[in-house]
Amino acid sequence: MPPLNAKGVRVVKITTPSANKKAPTHRIYLGRSEVGSAWPKSTDDDRDYLSLTFDFPGLVAPVYAILIKDTEGDGYSAYWSRSKKPVFE
Repeated sequence: MPPLNAKGVRVVKITTPSANKKAPTHRIYLGRSEVGSAWPKSTDDDRDYLSLTFDFPGLVAPVYAILIKDTEGDGYSAYWSRSKKPVFE
């Protein structure tokens, strides 16, 4: 499989929140395609971040990431991992 070109990824806040407390608050888009969702979380030291889940047919397995503001306040950093569970059990 060729590498994924991730230019143009956008994290967009959902304007009409769901009544379901577990529903995502953001959608993730690559171009016009929705490729994931995000939920707000906080670290143990009270830093806010978004917990991201990417899952679309071009991926072998879902990708889990966090997007957190840099401590200097100049931008954001993303950290990701893959699940160790098999896709089909």
